[in-house]
Amino acid sequence: MNRKIRILVVDDDSLLRKLVTEQLAKGDFDAAPAASGQQALDILRDTDYDVMLLDITMPDLSGLDTLREIRKLEDPPEVIMLTADTSLSTGIEAMRHGAYDYLTKPATLDEMEAVIRKADEKRRLVKQNASLRSVARPALGVDEVLPIFHENAAMAALVAQAENAARTDSTILITGESGTGKDVLARLIHSKSARHATPIITVNCGAFPETLFESEFFGHERGAFTGASTLRRGLLEAADGSTLFLDEIGDLPLAMQVKLLHFLEQGRFRRVGSTRDQSADVRIIAATNRNLADEVQRKHFREDLYYRLNVVALHVPPLRERPEDISGIIDYFLGVYRQRFNRPELDLSPAARRRLADYAWPGNVRELRNCLERAAALSTGEVIEADQMLGAGRQGPGSEEKKQSASALPALSSTTLEELEREHILRVLHESEGNRERAAAILGISSRTLYRKLREYETHTHSVGLATEA
Repeated sequence: MNRKIRILVVDDDSLLRKLVTEQLAKGDFDAAPAASGQQALDILRDTDYDVMLLDITMPDLSGLDTLREIRKLEDPPEVIMLTADTSLSTGIEAMRHGAYDYLTKPATLDEMEAVIRKADEKRRLVKQNASLRSVARPALGVDEVLPIFHENAAMAALVAQAENAARTDSTILITGESGTGKDVLARLIHSKSARHATPIITVNCGAFPETLFESEFFGHERGAFTGASTLRRGLLEAADGSTLFLDEIGDLPLAMQVKLLHFLEQGRFRRVGSTRDQSADVRIIAATNRNLADEVQRKHFREDLYYRLNVVALHVPPLRERPEDISGIIDYFLGVYRQRFNRPELDLSPAARRRLADYAWPGNVRELRNCLERAAALSTGEVIEADQMLGAGRQGPGSEEKKQSASALPALSSTTLEELEREHILRVLHESEGNRERAAAILGISSRTLYRKLREYETHTHSVGLATEA
C-alpha cells in the first residue's frame, strides 16, 4: 500500500511550523502548514486530513477553542495537541475535549511519528467500521476464499499470474464468460495481497440504478438531497485500506465512468453534496464478461478508463476449455452439499461423472455448481445417477448421447461466443417460464443486465417479446 498519512501542522510559530512540516514531509507523510486555528478550520472545510498537530497556545483562537470547533465537524481528523506546559493538567484538559493525545514541546521527530501513526490507525478503523455498517454486503461467505482448480495448464498459468499481481497494488481487469469464477479469482488476489487482513468490498455495477450509483459509491453529506438525513459513507470509504471489487464494470454508467477515472488518477473524491475532498487508499479489481475493447468502439465505455483499468489483464478460460478441472470442482461441491444436506455418503455414479465431464457447460462453473446442488437436493438415494443430473425434462449430453446433444447445443467449432451465450440465456429464461428475476438469479447476473441482453437479441433477430416481463 502506498497511502500517505495527511497531516495538518497548526502553530503560530513560523519557524517551528516550517521545521515540523518539512521534517514530516521527508518521511511517509503528506504534511501541510496552517498559521492559526481559524486558518486550520477554513482548510478542513475544503480538504480532509487524517491527523492534526495543534498548538495549544495561539492568539485569537486558542488551541482548545479550535479543538472544540473541530469536534463539531462531520468527519474530523484526530488531533494531537502540542504544549510547552510540562504539567499534566493542560494535556488532560485537551484530551477531555476530544484530543487523541498530547506532546510536550520540544518533542522529537520519532515521538511525533509514533503518536501520529497510532492516531491515524484509530481514525482509519473508526471510518472503516462506520463505512462497513452503512453499505450492503453479501451475508454468506463474504470473505471466504474458494479454491481454484488448475490442473489445466492455462488455468495454472493464470493462477500464477494472479499471485504475482497480488504483491503489487496495480489495478487489475479480469475478463471471462459469465460463471467462470472471476469473483473467486479476485478474492484469491486479495487474500494474497498486503491488504488481506481487511475485508474485500464487492459491488455489482449493474445492480444499482444510475440515479443512486454516485451516492452508493462515493457516499453523501447530510442534506445533500431529499431523504439524506444523515451522513452516509460510500463504498470507496468502506474499502479504504482494502480492495474494491467492481463486478460487471461494463455496466457502469458513462457519467460514473468519468468520476471513477478521476478517483483512479487522483486517489481523491467528493461525497454527494460536499465541496470537501476525501482520500481513500483503495486497490481496484474490475471484472466483466463483455469485450470492453468493442464497447469502447461502440462509445459505450470510455477509452481512457479502459486503459486505466487494464493495467494487469487476466482472462479466465471457460470450463469447456479446461476439462481437466471438472473432476476437482465436482468433488469440492459434493463435499459442500454432503455437509449442507447432512448426507456424508452422497456421491455420483461413474455414468453421472462421465456425463458431467462430457458436457460443454455454457454456464461454466456456476452452471456445474447449480446442477450438482439441484441433483443433491432432489435425489433420494446416496448415489446420484446420470439421468438425475440435469433435471426433469432435460437430457444431459453424456458420451452416449452426443448426437442428441449436438442438436440441443450448437457445435463449438461453428458457434461464436455471443451465440453460445445467447442460447444459454434464452434456455434458462425458457426454463424459468419467462420470469426475468428468476432467470437472472440462476445466471448470476443482474436483472438490468439480462434485460439489456434481451433487448439486444430483439434488435439483432427482429424478435418481439423477449424483454417483456412475464
